[in-house]
Amino acid sequence: MKLFSILVFCFLTSCLLEAKNMTQSSDQASPLPKQVKRVFGSSPPMTYLLYALNPDKMIGLNFKAKNPNNSADKEFVGERFLSLPVIGSFHGGGNDINLESLMAYKPQLILVWQDDMRMQIVEREIIKTNIPTLFVEFREIEDMPKAFIKAGEAIGEKERGQRLAEFIQKSIDEVREATAKLKPVRYYYAEGIDGLSTECDQSFHVQALNFAGGENVHKCQQKGVLGLEKITFETLLNYDPEVIVVQNRAVYNDILLDPLWGRLSAVKNKRIYLVPTAPFNWLDRPPSFMRALGIEWLASVFHPEAHTIDLNDRIKAFYELFFNVHLNDEQIKNILRTSL
Repeated sequence: MKLFSILVFCFLTSCLLEAKNMTQSSDQASPLPKQVKRVFGSSPPMTYLLYALNPDKMIGLNFKAKNPNNSADKEFVGERFLSLPVIGSFHGGGNDINLESLMAYKPQLILVWQDDMRMQIVEREIIKTNIPTLFVEFREIEDMPKAFIKAGEAIGEKERGQRLAEFIQKSIDEVREATAKLKPVRYYYAEGIDGLSTECDQSFHVQALNFAGGENVHKCQQKGVLGLEKITFETLLNYDPEVIVVQNRAVYNDILLDPLWGRLSAVKNKRIYLVPTAPFNWLDRPPSFMRALGIEWLASVFHPEAHTIDLNDRIKAFYELFFNVHLNDEQIKNILRTSL
């Protein structure tokens, strides 16, 4: 009996060690190449992460560069980015990846968004390509600095990755300190063509809004990666949020002019804000590194009395570092889209 117990213990120990090794090795399917020149981001967050590190190493996009959620004009991202082929994504959006097509572009490395909702599917498919793969955590706001350091080292952009990480960490620390002891502002996140699509309170789509001192009025469990939960206007009236954050310009205009929406406290108090999208969405769709600037903007509109940074200066510094673009105040006004 004692011998049997020892054998069982050894077997379990072996299994645990094997599981640990599998977890460690799952970070990449095979050894990373020493000189990386051709990289593919398997999802939009990874594609934009790669763009910030070195756009010249990108081989393709997940969806069209210019789309309803992003204003990727050439003044910000250049002609090469806009001309990159659409290879597809593992994370929804209507452009599923064809593995044969992906391999035809000969990527040396694939960056994968380590998203629990799709990880098993992504791993099962990518392993078929035998292409070196790096899994990067990027769901939480706090994950972003580590993601830049990790990905930067992998693609030979260690110094730049560190610089970008430090900038993002500074924004995170500032917003956290400014909002830590404040009562959250009750917000509604208006999406879709009628403003009645939204996100659950703990969805990764609203990470930036929650982090910046907001509390989502819509409490539910996210059903899928895309989110976009439908509600009725009666439900929204019952929520009566303090602030409305809007993704769509047409919906934003409708909210300001529609007497029905005018019954809401947020509209009466003129606390409706349109999400900036140049060159990429500041909050979501996809949830990219732009969230580092998005949380600064949100904290300023949610808690203007507490988060008192010079937002224009911060925007200028961000665009200079991440896009090598020098903005003037008029350009910032256009980016923030504050007028009809």
